[in-house]
Amino acid sequence: MAERVLTFLQIVSDIALGLACLSAFAALIWLVRRRRDLISRRVVWLLGLAALTSALSQFMSATTPGAPPSLMETMARMAATVFDVAAAIAFWPIVPRLGAILSQRDEAMGALAASEAEFRASFEGSAVGKTIANPADGVILRANQAFSRMLGYTPEELAGVNAWTLSFAQDLEPDRLEFRRLLAGETDVYMREKPYRRRDGSPVWARVSATLSRDAEGAPRQVHAVIEDIDDRRRAEAAAREYETRLRFAAEAAQIAVWEIDYRRNIGRLDLRASEMTWGQVPPEVWLPLDGPEFSGWVARIHPEDRPARDAAVQAVRDGARDVVQMEYRARRPDGAWGWQSHWRLITERELDTGKPIRVLGVIMDTTQRALAEAELRATLAQRDLLLREVYHRVKNNLQIVDGIVMMQARALKDDQAREALKALRSRIYALGLVHHQLMTSKDLETFELEPFLDELTRNILDGGAQSVSLDLQVEPMRAGLDFAIPLGLLVTELVTNTLKHAFKDGVGRIRVTLKRRADGRYDLIVADNGVGRPEGGVAQGLGSVIIAGLVAQLDGEIATHNDNGLVTEITLSPPERT
Repeated sequence: MAERVLTFLQIVSDIALGLACLSAFAALIWLVRRRRDLISRRVVWLLGLAALTSALSQFMSATTPGAPPSLMETMARMAATVFDVAAAIAFWPIVPRLGAILSQRDEAMGALAASEAEFRASFEGSAVGKTIANPADGVILRANQAFSRMLGYTPEELAGVNAWTLSFAQDLEPDRLEFRRLLAGETDVYMREKPYRRRDGSPVWARVSATLSRDAEGAPRQVHAVIEDIDDRRRAEAAAREYETRLRFAAEAAQIAVWEIDYRRNIGRLDLRASEMTWGQVPPEVWLPLDGPEFSGWVARIHPEDRPARDAAVQAVRDGARDVVQMEYRARRPDGAWGWQSHWRLITERELDTGKPIRVLGVIMDTTQRALAEAELRATLAQRDLLLREVYHRVKNNLQIVDGIVMMQARALKDDQAREALKALRSRIYALGLVHHQLMTSKDLETFELEPFLDELTRNILDGGAQSVSLDLQVEPMRAGLDFAIPLGLLVTELVTNTLKHAFKDGVGRIRVTLKRRADGRYDLIVADNGVGRPEGGVAQGLGSVIIAGLVAQLDGEIATHNDNGLVTEITLSPPERT
């Protein structure tokens, strides 16, 4: 029994060895077909014969188990041995080549591992979003941190999510159409700008650039996408568009024309309204050379008197000396008339290294109607000024006539008291005439300086008397109009006249007139003398006192008197603008 088992095992062993030799021969054939440069034909033949003869000897041994080897079997084994030795000798030169191949394979595997590590680091550490997806169903296989943060997920949560569900419904059809073109090979890159749906449902704009990797047979294997967050840029663009719309609306409402210049290319462009303001000389929305016939022809229309100032302003911007300039000039219309235009230029961009202007933005407004209106207004104001001066002049002349009549009447009177009354009346008339004279000679015909007015007024009163009285006048710089100056002049006239009449018994003395501004904005009028003063308990009486009280009330003032080396009259007045 044991002998039979051993015989059976020997038969199986011989057959297995024979098959192994045949399989080695088949593997050799496959290797030669894959790498014809690796093994020479002679070695292949030797290895093949060695494998076939070894297989033949094993099969012959399996047919006669337990029996001594036959002549054929012995010859087959000897042939196999000869071929094996010859093949081994011929195979040794191939060993270094195989070692080099194995070394190259190890290096390739190391390089592949390093490349995979670099890819992983680049993928995970990228500042922009990256995904890898299955092209068949759009399921995300892998997402990096940047893309996950952009949508409010983690990379683990996005793995296994269908990428189409992250888009909004209105974008699905154009997205899929473009993706089908990528799958069909009609385009190498899928590229779109679209909003993604965040975890909270809000949109975030991104620029998507996707490419397709294929296997050896050309079938789609993976989709590699780069997703850049452009939400801030899109918001800025939307804000810029809104601002531009508002600006255009404002420009249209204000009838403002807009143009721009690129100094690097020496070209300029006008919008439609600006082109209309050149009466078609420069066509709209076309970049044209600044030294071309269109712009040169327009400059030739500018009035010769206005051209030097205009050229100087343009050169100041071109040299970068001024960021903003404004100019107004006349330009010849097609009908031959002159039209006025207001022109602004603003430097919007300069070279970083030299500071020279690169781009300039400008606006033009047709100011013809405004210029005509201003000219008409100036003519009207000039006519008004002429009429006012004539009115003031005639009032002054009429007052001088009245003064002359009063003077002749005073000379005809014998009563000294009556003559003094007419003299006081003449001083009041002079004050009224002097106000109109000051207004007539003032620039604005409405106000004048009070200091020269009061100086001439008081000196005229002093010059009309026979006394030797000096004047000390102190008036702060201030201007006043008719409504303030007339009552003020009459008030000073009455006070100075009363002082000359009552203060100086010997006809010698000094009068001080002061007009100064107080901290509360009101004014103090002080008329003081170094005369005898007012008797204790004395009360002012007569027409002059009544006039003074009325004038103080008209000026919304308050009056007080006291003795201080003479009589001091202090009157607090409201400022001219309140009278």
